[in-house]
Amino acid sequence: MTELYSQLTSVSAVLAGFAITFLALLLGHRESNRYLSASVGVTVVAAASLLVAALGWSLIGSLLSQVVDANTGAPAEGYDLSWLAGAHRILSFAFLCGLVSLFVMLGLSGWLRSRALGIFSTAVSAGAAATAWQVIQHMID
Repeated sequence: MTELYSQLTSVSAVLAGFAITFLALLLGHRESNRYLSASVGVTVVAAASLLVAALGWSLIGSLLSQVVDANTGAPAEGYDLSWLAGAHRILSFAFLCGLVSLFVMLGLSGWLRSRALGIFSTAVSAGAAATAWQVIQHMID
């Protein structure tokens, strides 16, 4: 179980790092327009959501490694892990918000240069988001 949370932490942290790097580039952009403002806002949401997910899953994994018996998978006596499903659901929601924000961020990025590039980046991002949605749904079923 701790391996699962370790992987979720790693993926969230890498994506948050990507969003933060992109945010730094956006903040250094000289021109100001509505696409830049929207991109900055969406990128902040992506970075914050993914950082929350990474931190939360890291803390859950750390706790589980301390209180769950590696051989049996049962929690040590006196530990109630009934809250775990709710916490995982909240962190999964934060992760999905961050993921959607990343796709929106990628779609908006082309509009900073030109209309043609904006249309292209939006189409590619929408296709990637639809593919990611299919993958996620397949994994859940």
